[in-house]
Amino acid sequence: MKRMKKMKGTLFVLPAFLIHVVIVLVPAAGMVSYSFTNWNGLKEPEFVGLQNYIAMLSDSSFFHAMKNNLVWMAMFLVIPLAVGLVLAVMLLNIGRGQMLLRTVYFLPYVVGAAIAGKVFATFYSPYSGIASLFQSLGIDSLRNFAPLGNGRLALYAVAFVDNWHWWGFVLVLMFSALHQVDRSLLEAATMEGAGPVRKFFSVTIPQIKPTILSYFTFIIIASFTTFDYVWIMTQGGPANATELASTWIYRKSFISYEVGYASALCTTVCMGCLAVYLVLAAVQKIRGRDGE
Repeated sequence: MKRMKKMKGTLFVLPAFLIHVVIVLVPAAGMVSYSFTNWNGLKEPEFVGLQNYIAMLSDSSFFHAMKNNLVWMAMFLVIPLAVGLVLAVMLLNIGRGQMLLRTVYFLPYVVGAAIAGKVFATFYSPYSGIASLFQSLGIDSLRNFAPLGNGRLALYAVAFVDNWHWWGFVLVLMFSALHQVDRSLLEAATMEGAGPVRKFFSVTIPQIKPTILSYFTFIIIASFTTFDYVWIMTQGGPANATELASTWIYRKSFISYEVGYASALCTTVCMGCLAVYLVLAAVQKIRGRDGE
């Protein structure tokens, strides 16, 4: 009987596993193999060994893109988490209209990247949106405000749009985590004279640490795979100010037709993300074993 149940479970999982192998694992293996070749996507690949990886070490544009990815990641580790936590705590203390507000806050997450990117690009345009608003208000110093054309502001302007997209998701995630907090610990802290802020940082935060750590893992990986908003709004410009690893890989692969080199870049980024995931998973496992 147990063997039959195990067989049934395997049969249910098998289709999804096969799809994963065909869609993810086989292309990933192909990517790794092409990273050791000189290939433009058309002619026969030429094996070059580690030449692509050696060339990567002198690719200043790639390192610039990785630096932008780190800035992007830092913003995503802090801002959506802070906004999501604050909104989740506020919703937790609201009686009526809670479901309506949760739905409203979650709406940005279901808006497509193409739509949101085009809308915010128009909003940031010096000929419409916020610039025209400043002009109508007589604020001449900001009448030509165009963050997407400013090398110092463009990355933050695009990152804000992607940030806004994730606020609703993080809200739902944190709202669910807050519901798992042990109420008896909060009551005990109240009896000890702890205020709301002290209870939040001393009781609530430690209770939802696993969720926060899972969020960190997800965001770190997602930050290095971000592509859509940057490509839709700036295509890596102006002057590579918003270039990310993903856009640089795309540019090398589909514009310069350096598919072998792009595969090496992609393999490096994937290995880095895998290493981060393994470290965070190990930390989470150690914390769980210690009962934290």
